[in-house]
Amino acid sequence: MRTLALALAVAAGFGPRVASQDQGQAAFLVELDAVVLDDEDRPVAGLKQEDFQIKDDGHPVEVKTFDAVADTSTGRPPQRSIVLLLDDSGVGAGNTLPIQTIARMFVARMAAQDEFSVVRLNSRRDEAFGDRLEALLRISEYRSDALPFFGRETIENGLRSIAKVSRTVEAIEHRRKALVCIGVAAICNVVEPSSGRGSLLWRYWVDAIGAAARANASVYSLVPNGLSSRVEVAQGSIADVTGGEGFRNTNDIGRVIDIVRRDSGTYYLLGYWPPASPSKELRTIDVKVNKRGLHVRARRQRGAQSS
Repeated sequence: MRTLALALAVAAGFGPRVASQDQGQAAFLVELDAVVLDDEDRPVAGLKQEDFQIKDDGHPVEVKTFDAVADTSTGRPPQRSIVLLLDDSGVGAGNTLPIQTIARMFVARMAAQDEFSVVRLNSRRDEAFGDRLEALLRISEYRSDALPFFGRETIENGLRSIAKVSRTVEAIEHRRKALVCIGVAAICNVVEPSSGRGSLLWRYWVDAIGAAARANASVYSLVPNGLSSRVEVAQGSIADVTGGEGFRNTNDIGRVIDIVRRDSGTYYLLGYWPPASPSKELRTIDVKVNKRGLHVRARRQRGAQSS
């Protein structure tokens, strides 16, 4: 989800057609992406603008712009934007090779038109761009214990990395992006601080959620240890709030890659004018479809305004 200033959207003349703004609405358009699945977790294409319902901070809003992206055998393949975030402090010594292997599996599955990069969470020189050779080089240089785990400071760094990467990929407009964090859940799938502003993590959480929202970036967390299968995303975690998904203790990495590529290849882009309201750091979003048997995965929070 990104926020577009009205003057820029009108002047530039690209992307979905922007409908007129009504009184009582904010001066920026919110754009968010939504993945729609059936009861068997298959992506659903062919929906229309009127099939979606959105509430912003509990207030119903009208869908003003609409676009559909579909990965079909007959159409042009969609461009995907996927960034791997490699935890190099939370997983500890002895996990370098397993994480390198998983990362290389992702590289092998990327198509020629995909935009793909690798960022090590504690490497200041890694940026969310580069070619496949650069991605493979960063993977080969990755070490699972590059830095010790410092508790809150390490979690803060993880949130800062998500915010930084989101700001980088924000330049790619009108596209869903997947940020796949491979490491421990405490870093890759941080839960919203229960004490809100009273938490020392709060400002980092707000910054990461706002940046991811503006970039249409969804977080997928992958905890690669053990043998158990895919689990539900913890409610209130960064994967849940950004419309991503969580995977824990799974050896079926191919299935994880399939899901990330599925979500990045078939989705809907919805734009709306949010209601004007007193300034809040975060606003809630609720997206539904009015057809039975279908489920929507979309972000549930955004920043209060464009920036």
